[in-house]
Amino acid sequence: MSWLAEIRTSALIGTARHAVPPPPSSLGFRPPEGQSPEELLLDQAALADVATRAARHLVGTEPAAPVPASADETPEASSEAARLLDLLLNQPPVGTELRNQLVADWLHLAEASGRRVPHRLLPALLSLAKTKPAIGEHLHPSIGVRGRWLQDLGRANSAPLSPRIRHWAELAGAEALTEFAQLRFNDPATARDELDLHWESLGARERAAHLAALSTKLHSDDEGLLERALDDKAKGVREAATDLLDRLPESARARRMAARLQPLIHSKGFLRKKIDIDLPPAPDASGLRDGIAPDPRAGEPNRLARLHAIIRGAPLDVWTTASGQGPAATLTQLAGEERVVDSIAAVAASRGDLEWVRALTESRQDARLLGLLPPDEREHYLERYLRAGSVQPSLLVPLLGELPRPWGSGLADAVLERVCAKEGSPLAAMLSAVLPMALPQDVAEKCRRLEKSEDAARRRLLSDVVQYQSFRQSLTEAFR
Repeated sequence: MSWLAEIRTSALIGTARHAVPPPPSSLGFRPPEGQSPEELLLDQAALADVATRAARHLVGTEPAAPVPASADETPEASSEAARLLDLLLNQPPVGTELRNQLVADWLHLAEASGRRVPHRLLPALLSLAKTKPAIGEHLHPSIGVRGRWLQDLGRANSAPLSPRIRHWAELAGAEALTEFAQLRFNDPATARDELDLHWESLGARERAAHLAALSTKLHSDDEGLLERALDDKAKGVREAATDLLDRLPESARARRMAARLQPLIHSKGFLRKKIDIDLPPAPDASGLRDGIAPDPRAGEPNRLARLHAIIRGAPLDVWTTASGQGPAATLTQLAGEERVVDSIAAVAASRGDLEWVRALTESRQDARLLGLLPPDEREHYLERYLRAGSVQPSLLVPLLGELPRPWGSGLADAVLERVCAKEGSPLAAMLSAVLPMALPQDVAEKCRRLEKSEDAARRRLLSDVVQYQSFRQSLTEAFR
């Protein structure tokens, strides 16, 4: 019986019934004196595991020695900068999110100063970056030649033997949709052409799901396939097509919708113009094909829903043509038609029409529209909304998180005021992953005075701000 088999037997039936075997002399291992049978068994099990792993290799192949790395000509970061990175990697004085941000900050500062990560810290940094994309995307060029060499070596050693790569149409369900979505992202035209080619082989649900995936990088060239989908027997496919065509204001369907909307709009008055809107009649065959709902079998038709469907599909310039003025003045003429303006806002948001988005943002408070504005404009409106207290702060949190950091002092002050207000504890909790990095240095100083808040969530958040800003300042000084 082999040594490994003897160890397994001792472990299975117990050391009282089967003595622990001595280790093979070829391993050069001698157990310590005075060990109990149980301790001897555990020691040898660990030894067997190490020996087995060390002897493992790919069958039929000889591992090739890696090509040595080239010399790193970029100078290493200063000893103080290296000490701070070592601290963040091995004994971080802050929470996980702040640590990750500070490591990314370190890499940015290293790049700006033309310095690199010390070689001894590369393994720990690369290991962390594998699980933290926010760090991984900032590694270059600060890891230098040796760091890139280690990355390539790791990829070569971990690359799996992949099976034959199959075409997305050969896959099924969610797997097929995932592959198609990736193709659409990388090569929109090829994805559209292939969906057109395989259209008849897909089930109704698959056609609808794959069609909806065209929303990524939607283009006027997609119109032909979407028009084809309007004639599909499946309602879900037709609805997916109309949703996408709503976002193409220069399409043939948009022109058809414009022709239906124009007769419904009437501009009245001379000094104070006002736009009145009629409700549309029952749709004809062409209207039904374009997604306008038919009359129900029983009860009254929802003519308002028909109007909204027409508005969503028509170009927005139908309204400015009717008013003879720009979007802002047109909205003034639509005063009192809140449902119509809601539909116009949905259209402006889905198409990203900045002229209409700006006009709508001036007349209504809609967080969905704010997300489409350039960052500096968005910051202005967010500050205004926060100070007015007219929008639920929780609705603004995603928009605050997307702004470039640090924020301007005006917005930072407005956020801090809301966080420190009596009802600000929930907002503090929601902003815990954002605020420490978002506050500029001058506003962060205020947090030191507010750090003794009685509320735990606010106290923790303000403490994180102080910790982050303090460590960030140390990093900045270390790279001077």
